[in-house]
Amino acid sequence: MRQDGTRPPVTAVPPAPAPQQPGRVMSPRDSLLLRARHEVLHFDVPPYLSTDNGTELDQLAQGVVYRTVYGQRAIEYPGAMVLIDQCLEAGEKARVTARLPMKMMIVDRERAVLSAPADVALRPGASVVITRGPLLDGLIELFERVWAESVPLDPAGAALGAHEGELNPEEARLLTLLLSGLTDDAVARHLGIARRTVVRRARSLMDRAGVATRMQLGWHAARRGWIGVPGRGGGDGAPPPAAASFTGGAYATPKEPQQWT
Repeated sequence: MRQDGTRPPVTAVPPAPAPQQPGRVMSPRDSLLLRARHEVLHFDVPPYLSTDNGTELDQLAQGVVYRTVYGQRAIEYPGAMVLIDQCLEAGEKARVTARLPMKMMIVDRERAVLSAPADVALRPGASVVITRGPLLDGLIELFERVWAESVPLDPAGAALGAHEGELNPEEARLLTLLLSGLTDDAVARHLGIARRTVVRRARSLMDRAGVATRMQLGWHAARRGWIGVPGRGGGDGAPPPAAASFTGGAYATPKEPQQWT
């Protein structure tokens, strides 16, 4: 705290013991989540101190809106899709992108917590908490831009094309995972099928679309509505970026979205 009694906009916070659970260490992320009343914006990427998603599931049940962008490494993390599916079924709105610039969580657009980089001289698990100000406004805008350019990750493969009868849920889930940048081996592990089955089903989708490459398949899938199109709202219940992006709590028309890779 400053001499004038105010807090600086950026504060380093070490892990702390969880209340009423002396044996458990509560991260600044969990402490901040417990304050959420309306909305949580989340960049999810390893490494993790814990994979427990109980706090999020409780918050979703209480009506808190979660919008999460998963990095490719988060999707590939062992057992990740089971936990992600739990959150999706509970109401989380999620998208996936090849790479995220940081691990971040913003609660009610009032506070953000960023995991400290490995080369910062803080205790393991320590984080940086950011309060209202220009830096927080910039992080909110960053989230909205990355969200706009990411691929919707729909529960149980319920992509737009599945609703129109063009794809069944298994095909929609397979397509979403492939377009998220996962390798065939990673997709096979998540779906519990053999790699050759992934290749065969991908080839079947390419034949149905009349294309020769997976890049063409992605273009066709977006054109036909088989997947949500980044930057147009896209099948996960979230508003289009023009309605969702705002800075400092007031809605504003965003600038042209950038591609974060």
